[in-house]
Amino acid sequence: MITGKITSVYGDDINTDDIIPASFLQQSTDRKFFAEYAFDRHDSAFRDRCKETDTNIVIGGENFACGSSREQAVYAIKENNVVCVIAQSYPDIFYRNSLSNGLVLIAVPDTSAFQMGDELSIDLDNFTIENKTQGTTIRFEMNPDDQSTFKQGGMVGRVRSHLEELLAH
Repeated sequence: MITGKITSVYGDDINTDDIIPASFLQQSTDRKFFAEYAFDRHDSAFRDRCKETDTNIVIGGENFACGSSREQAVYAIKENNVVCVIAQSYPDIFYRNSLSNGLVLIAVPDTSAFQMGDELSIDLDNFTIENKTQGTTIRFEMNPDDQSTFKQGGMVGRVRSHLEELLAH
């Protein structure tokens, strides 16, 4: 179960340069570094809102995180205590980078009902998002293999879990 508060709502076509400007990409290899510059030019208040809670949820429209293959965009979001992004769609490369790094992404047909400050409870086992603030529940679809990977914290978590299983036998 993932619980959190919606602290950012964006429209369509938020690109990776909006998330982490290219000028910061070569300045560090430390994932935490990118948190300081998340949405630096697009939404400079993003980081302050994310400091208000340890369980932030970001809402996007169509094509969230389009534009490039930069993995730093995932780091910039995740290192700001974002536990989940809910959008209408994602480019494949951002989806794969998020899956690898354990940033839970959920696609739903319409995100217009989600509002800043809404408290959500996301059940990856039953594919539901309960909006506790509005008293509504919506269903989503997810590939079962991706579901398992997200639940294990990404590909690193999945590999770790698999190795532990092998070593236990």
